[in-house]
Amino acid sequence: MALAAGTGHEKVERPTVLRNVLLYSHFLLGLGAAAQRWWIGELGPDTDRRGILAAGLAAVAGYGYLRLVRAAEPDIIPSGHIHWVRRHRLGMLGLVGICGLAAVVLCWGQTLVFGPWSLVVVALLGLYLLPLQGTEGRSIGLREIPGLKVILVAAGWTFVTMGVTTSTPAEEFRFDGWIAAVQFCFFLALAIATDIGDLKYDRPALRTIPQVFGIRGAKVFAVILMIPVIWYYFISQALVVVAGSGMRAMFVLPLIGAVITVVAIALVQVCRPKWYFEILLDGMVLLIPLLGWLGQQV
Repeated sequence: MALAAGTGHEKVERPTVLRNVLLYSHFLLGLGAAAQRWWIGELGPDTDRRGILAAGLAAVAGYGYLRLVRAAEPDIIPSGHIHWVRRHRLGMLGLVGICGLAAVVLCWGQTLVFGPWSLVVVALLGLYLLPLQGTEGRSIGLREIPGLKVILVAAGWTFVTMGVTTSTPAEEFRFDGWIAAVQFCFFLALAIATDIGDLKYDRPALRTIPQVFGIRGAKVFAVILMIPVIWYYFISQALVVVAGSGMRAMFVLPLIGAVITVVAIALVQVCRPKWYFEILLDGMVLLIPLLGWLGQQV
């Protein structure tokens, strides 16, 4: 599994129980989405346990649906993940349906952070996930438009992790557009790095960012995208110090996590083992909120 919902091309292997639960069923990404929603709730748009749980369930449902579409193709790729989804299609259908419905119910009645613009994002994501198929049975749709995949992935993650809030227009609205931009840059950087891992398998017609700019160019672009993330935590810490509150670990530790993410992106290569993308890169989504929580305990 990878953040960018890449093709997941790899040699078919015998999955372990741990891989089934955390990776193949996308619970690791769901946990990361829930952690991100909690963390953003500490920095920007308010949330509650329902919103946090909804973010995690939405991630599980979205990625599970994508895998079901890929597994339905007549000439599926030699991926252990895709073959596992095909063998457990009914179970995955149930999981996706339950998680998707639960996410909608949990968010029902809450406020859209981005207002009417949220509907545009939701519509684009719907078209991205729609299982359109060509004459030969191959999936087609927005994800096949050159360069658009990672943008939609980043927009989707931004919406899932901060698109719905418990705040109302009558209350103090703490939304900061800067936080949304930081989130988008963070997820876009990870999606580009993940696409590097799929470079030797993606069809040339996909025209992913690594295909267009090469590995070095893609990594430079991804690292540049991390600058707003680092700058946000650096400025947040600086403002706290200027205010006379002293250093706060809740900003310092996530800043360190952002630097670790930059290093992980800089070291990405096509030949890296699968765990580098499935655990390390995807784990960055969970790492920063975890460090933020640890910082609050200090």
